[in-house]
Amino acid sequence: MKLLDKIPYIIVAAFAWVVINSSCANQGMPTGGPRDSIPPVLVGTYPQHKSLNFSGDEVRLTFNEFIIPDLISEQLVVSPPLEKRPTILTKSKTLIIRFTESLRDSVTYSLDFKNSVVDNNERNPLEDLRFIFSTDDELDSLRIAGNVMKAINMEPLENTLVLLHKNLHDSAVYTLIPNYIARTDEEGMYFFDNLAEGKYHIFSLNDLNNNMRYDEGVEEIAFHDSILVPSAEYHSEADTLAAGADSLLVTGHIHFLPEPIYLRQFMEEIFNQYLKSAKRVSRNQFTLVFNEPVTEEFDVKLVDESIEDWYLAEPDTDNDSINFWIADTTLSAQETMLMELSYLQVDSVGELYVYKDTVEMQFTEKEDTRKRRRGREEEDDRPPPIPQFNWNTNLSATGFDLNKDIVLTAPQPLLTFDTDDIALFLADDTLKTPLSFRFAQDSTMWRTYRISFPWEDETSYTLQIDSAASTNIYGVTSKELVSTFKTQPQDYYGQINIQATGVDSQMVIQVLKNTTQEEVVQEKIITENQTVTFNYLAPEKYKVKAIYDRNRNGKWDTGSYQDNYQPERVVYINEVVKVRSNWDSNLAWDLTIDPDFIKNIRDLELEEQMRKEAEEKAAREQNLDNQDMQQQQNNMFQPGSASPGSVQPIRR
Repeated sequence: MKLLDKIPYIIVAAFAWVVINSSCANQGMPTGGPRDSIPPVLVGTYPQHKSLNFSGDEVRLTFNEFIIPDLISEQLVVSPPLEKRPTILTKSKTLIIRFTESLRDSVTYSLDFKNSVVDNNERNPLEDLRFIFSTDDELDSLRIAGNVMKAINMEPLENTLVLLHKNLHDSAVYTLIPNYIARTDEEGMYFFDNLAEGKYHIFSLNDLNNNMRYDEGVEEIAFHDSILVPSAEYHSEADTLAAGADSLLVTGHIHFLPEPIYLRQFMEEIFNQYLKSAKRVSRNQFTLVFNEPVTEEFDVKLVDESIEDWYLAEPDTDNDSINFWIADTTLSAQETMLMELSYLQVDSVGELYVYKDTVEMQFTEKEDTRKRRRGREEEDDRPPPIPQFNWNTNLSATGFDLNKDIVLTAPQPLLTFDTDDIALFLADDTLKTPLSFRFAQDSTMWRTYRISFPWEDETSYTLQIDSAASTNIYGVTSKELVSTFKTQPQDYYGQINIQATGVDSQMVIQVLKNTTQEEVVQEKIITENQTVTFNYLAPEKYKVKAIYDRNRNGKWDTGSYQDNYQPERVVYINEVVKVRSNWDSNLAWDLTIDPDFIKNIRDLELEEQMRKEAEEKAAREQNLDNQDMQQQQNNMFQPGSASPGSVQPIRR
């Protein structure tokens, strides 16, 4: 047979060989394709974006895929605001915003969707979608933008309401709906871009009841000291890079004023006194909690009783929570106490008066079933042990800080304390030679006492307090305390030195733990440019904060819209400070007031660690991809390998 006659048979044999071998290919499930990561695309609107003379009652936005409207009703901001919220519908791939009230004439409206428009598959958001139209024959296009932060810690406030009022009376924010509104994003930023000419007051609120008005004493507020007059200026610029032209090309841009407005939101202290809770904690103790600090007019009297000096009061540092110890044992034995409280309140016209309130305190002792059972099982004629109380201390066997005092706290108020019964000596001193220390009652913490001494590093001490050294108001004495402890080595600690400049008033400089709670580790008060030293710091990460102490009281104070003053400013070093053992961290800090300060504390060490981890992960994934590719190439040349059209498992 000639070669030409054999060609059909060769083709058939080759085809059969391909079919047989492809049937032996490795089987696998199809992957379903790549994950959808593309947000919806806006493909059409009615009316057109930035259309004029709109007279309809609804807006339609059509997308290239189905969307979920759930978030839109929560996040949509219509400005100028409407009295009634619009109805939100979807029809196929079209979003319908139907207005339930007539729109105002000659007004430019904006619909700010934020990131609420998401697709139906993977909920990918269409970010920062805004739609603008006008009921006039021109668009208002002036702008105001800025940032809202929490005044006490400069954290950005998300989803807070920003208001613009054309009515410049101080009461407008209490009584009127604003002319324009906006909401802040996750970074605290807000943006108005459809403003008409005019003069405005700007505010921000956390608007708890969604009425677009300020409810003082309940909601937080921020306000700007000056009236805002938005404007726009065209700045021409010559393009010096244009070549081959007979004349110079002139371009430009529009610059909007005012510059960004930074608002610091705070809770205003509005006096509105009332009793929040009253609880009898034990037979000898009860607690009253008020919403405001109590004043000198506050008083507690027994009803139908004539007992003098029957309690000791321990207000907290804010003077709004008071712990009472019942000093009279006959009174504490009663299960029910009826008391009359006197404190200030504000009447309907804003005048203070003394309000009297009657409170009943009850306490029932729980029976100890273990003691009752033990009493039945064994008759013991021995007298009960004399009760004594234990001291609470901050001592530990090792690692006592060189910059700390010994702190002693009694569980109940003391009547007497004989300091001659306290001894401090070196633990290895067999003669127990007393060391001279300073003893004082703590001025801020009740029932607390401090022992101060210039500790030596890496040294063991013993504190000894004799039995019955103190007696509380119930006649119970203290137990003996013997505690041996060792101080930290000197080279365990690090130090932060801050070269502070630009100081023109009293300031409080604080070293804080690197947490969101802002726990103060150390603080110093300064009044001039100087080097501030924080020593004996544990080798950890810290934040550094400064308070512009306007009223020189050593703490941060809020603002008042009623009395027209802003909260005290705070600033931070925008970098986490890592303290290392036996090492000084030297920092320069210009504390000149910066109205545009933005808090953005970066942990550079953590960022570097995350960068390296990302690089290592990318390298591992690239290595796996290379291995997969090499494996696929090897399989192509092995007997029984899959044909190009077969389905193969994909390694993930």
